[in-house]
Amino acid sequence: MTPAPQESQDSPQEEQPTTPDQGNEAPESDGMEMPEEGGLPTFPGQKLKHKGEEAKFEKLADDYVVPISDQALKEWAKTKDLEGFKQYVVQVACGMYPTFAPQIQSGLPTRVLLDPYIQVAQQVLGPVMSEPNWSDPKWGQALQGGMDPKTGRPIPMTLDEWRKFLMQHPGHNWEYTPQAHDRAQQFVKALHDGFEGRAGQ
Repeated sequence: MTPAPQESQDSPQEEQPTTPDQGNEAPESDGMEMPEEGGLPTFPGQKLKHKGEEAKFEKLADDYVVPISDQALKEWAKTKDLEGFKQYVVQVACGMYPTFAPQIQSGLPTRVLLDPYIQVAQQVLGPVMSEPNWSDPKWGQALQGGMDPKTGRPIPMTLDEWRKFLMQHPGHNWEYTPQAHDRAQQFVKALHDGFEGRAGQ
């Protein structure tokens, strides 16, 4: 059951949020696209199902990567309380993505925080055509696979750590990707060249 809409309140001033530790330069966009009217990146083929007032609420839920039923969306749209709905999705997003909660509370949509990990996944595995299941360990590890050296608590992986994880986790099948095939070919060629060099000595 979706909680009833709450009255809008002014949010307190907080420290500037930090983005995920990239460990290298941010990857270029390869699969996600910008909506025609601007805004946050979306996946190829991803389209909002609703129109009019409901579309505004659906877009906000998508920005924070929060699932919501059609019925709940219609009920919220009837209230026209977009600010109240934003407070609701922020609260839900903080619960769904706890390691990003401080940044989300400070105003960064979940979509912005997840995007670097999706871009790296596309570089390593190929195009990501739909929203990953972040509750699945093979994806969720990106959000809690690191460790804070001071507190020992889980934190998001750096992008370098995430890249290595994608290549090593059997659930991602990296060994069947064109990138893995190219690496294997390069390794075989290097061995071949090495043997030929020794034979010629």
